[in-house]
Amino acid sequence: MKIVSLLKRGANLLKVGRAVHSLKNSADEDKRQWAKKYLIEVLGQSRGLPAKAGQFLIFGEKDQSLKDTLDSAITPLPFEQVVSLLEEKYQAPLNSVFQTLGEDCRPASLGQVHFGKLKDGTKVAVKVQYPEIADSVEAEMDLMGFLPKVGPVAKWGFHMDGYRDAFWNNFKKELDYRQEIEHQKKYAEFASPIENIIVPRVFPDLSGTTVLVQSLEEGFGLEKAESLAPKSRQAMGRIVIQHYLHMLFRHGFVHADPHPGNFAFRQTGREKFSLIVYDYGCVLEIPDEVRLGLLRIILALQKHEPLDPLACLSLIGFDPDKLQDLRATLPALLHVLFEPFLIEAPYDIKDWRMSERFDQIVGEMKWWFRSSAPPDLIFLMRTLHGLTTMLSRLDAKISWRFILDQLCSDLYPDAEAVSLPEVSCDNVLRLDGIAKYLKVNVAKPNGNKVRLTMPARVADNIEAIIDPPVMESIRRQEIDLVAIQKRVHETGFIPQTLFDLKDPEREVLVWLE
Repeated sequence: MKIVSLLKRGANLLKVGRAVHSLKNSADEDKRQWAKKYLIEVLGQSRGLPAKAGQFLIFGEKDQSLKDTLDSAITPLPFEQVVSLLEEKYQAPLNSVFQTLGEDCRPASLGQVHFGKLKDGTKVAVKVQYPEIADSVEAEMDLMGFLPKVGPVAKWGFHMDGYRDAFWNNFKKELDYRQEIEHQKKYAEFASPIENIIVPRVFPDLSGTTVLVQSLEEGFGLEKAESLAPKSRQAMGRIVIQHYLHMLFRHGFVHADPHPGNFAFRQTGREKFSLIVYDYGCVLEIPDEVRLGLLRIILALQKHEPLDPLACLSLIGFDPDKLQDLRATLPALLHVLFEPFLIEAPYDIKDWRMSERFDQIVGEMKWWFRSSAPPDLIFLMRTLHGLTTMLSRLDAKISWRFILDQLCSDLYPDAEAVSLPEVSCDNVLRLDGIAKYLKVNVAKPNGNKVRLTMPARVADNIEAIIDPPVMESIRRQEIDLVAIQKRVHETGFIPQTLFDLKDPEREVLVWLE
C-alpha cells in the first residue's frame, strides 16, 4: 500500500464527511437540495468507493439533475491516455485492433467505457480501468479499519470487520477484469433459459486485468422505460422479476450492482422486451444452503407452517443469540421481509414499505435485527433494493409468487427437505401463530350484514378501510385506533379482537384471524 494513496484518499473522505455534515444540517429545502448536489459532486470527484456510494444514493431518485451531477463530476481520463494504455496492453498500434474507437466515453466509479468497432466491423464497448484506482480502493478499505466504532455501529453491534472484509473481497473481484469475464460467461450460461435476457459477449483475447472488450448491446434506459404505456411497463417489469428469481433461486448467482446504468431494455415485438444486463464486476455467489434456505422460509410462510422463525433465520446465517430479544416479533418481521412472495395477486411494490413497517413493529430495534444478519447479506439487500426501485419506477404490479412457481417449483422438494438448525424453542411464537386475515363484520338492525376479509397487513392502517359513518361511531365511543395498531405491532400480529362497536345504527366487530 502506497502511503501517498492512503493520505490522498483520507483527504477525499474528510471532504466527503464535510459534505455529509452540510447535508444533515441544511435548514431548508433549497439548502438541502444544494447540499445534496454538492455531496453527489464530491462523491463523483473521488471515484472509487465514494463514487459507488453516490450511485447508490441517487438510485431511485427521479431528479435527473442528480444523475447528471454525478456523471459530470467523474472526470474521465484524457483520450490520449486511454490510447496509450490500450497500445501498451496490445503492444501494437490502436488501429491494428480497432477499426474505430470513439473519444466520447461513459465514466464510472472504477473505469470508463468507450465505444467502437473491431477490424471485422463488430461493434464493441471497451472498458478501461483508471490507473492506480486499485491502490485508492485499498486505501479506502484500510481507512475503514481506522474509523471509530461509535454511534449506531457500536450501539447496535455491527461487526465492521466482517463488513470491511465483505466489501474488500467484492472490490478485489471488481478490480480484476479477468474475474469479470469469467462472471460474464457464467452468467450468460445460467441466464440462457430465460430467452429475453441479453448478456454481452466478451472477447477474452482482447481483454485483461484492466481492459475489457465486449459486444455492444444497445437498448434504452429506465428513464425512457417509465414513460411507456402501462402494458409495456408490465412486460418489462415481468422480465426483470423473471431474471432476478431465476438467477437467485436456481443458481445463487446474482448481479449485485443495481445502478440503473447497468440495465437496459430492447423492444423485440409488440409488448415484448428483452433485458440487457451490463457490468459483471459485482456478482453475488450464494451458497446452496442459503439459496435453498431462502426458498424454505418462503414456502413455510406461504403454507403457514409451524416453524420457529429463529431457526429459519439461523439457517441463512443470522446470529441466533442476537435475535433472542426479538423472538416475539420475528414472525411479523419475516412476513414483512418476504411479503412480495406471499401475495397471490399482482403485488404493488409501493405497498411494501419495509423500513417503515419494521419501525412500526420493533422501532429502533430494527438495527439490532439488521446487525444480526451476515455481512454478505448486504449485497443481496442492495440487489433487492435495485429490483424494487426498478419495479416502482415502472409502476409494474407483478405476481412474484406466480413467477416463482413458474420458474422454480421443481426446486421446492429440495428446499422443503432442508433441515433447520436446533435452537431453544420454549414458548415461542411460530410462523403459523401470526394472523392471516383481518376480518370485519357489520350488522344493522334491518338485518343487513356485511362481511369483509382482507390480508392481515391491512391492520397497519385500519382507518383506511373503515367507512366514514363507522369512523364517527368510533370517535364518539373514544376507541383509540392508534393504540390498537400499536398493540397489533407489539404483539406481532397474533390473532386477536381489535374492537367491538355497538350503537343504535350498527354492530361492528373487527378482528385478526
